[in-house]
Amino acid sequence: MNINEFKEKKIWAVVGSVSNKEKFAYKIYNFLKNKGYRVYAVDPKGLDVDGEKSYKSLLDLPEVPEAVDMVINPALGGTYVDEANKLNIKYIWFQPGAESQELIEKSKGFGMEVVYGHCVMKEF
Repeated sequence: MNINEFKEKKIWAVVGSVSNKEKFAYKIYNFLKNKGYRVYAVDPKGLDVDGEKSYKSLLDLPEVPEAVDMVINPALGGTYVDEANKLNIKYIWFQPGAESQELIEKSKGFGMEVVYGHCVMKEF
């Protein structure tokens, strides 16, 4: 795991309840944007975020992100790991609470670089 490699990725997708201002997905989405990253909201509800479009699927994004930050219940995360694999995304970050051993092993099995147990907002 090399967190510095993740920092070099300029296009991110944040997966979770990005439209809910009380949730970490929203906070991380804005944190990355404020750090100068291009960030897409992937919200299962498809609700817009501060007037910007959100997407229900990684497959719907207008461009392929270089990294995905998972801020979603691990029970729902498998679909997004599969989508990331279809898009050949090689960097996936599981926020604390969004990881499971199954998702970590699945991601590594796809050849992805995986971070878990660390918060993007603390590491960046």
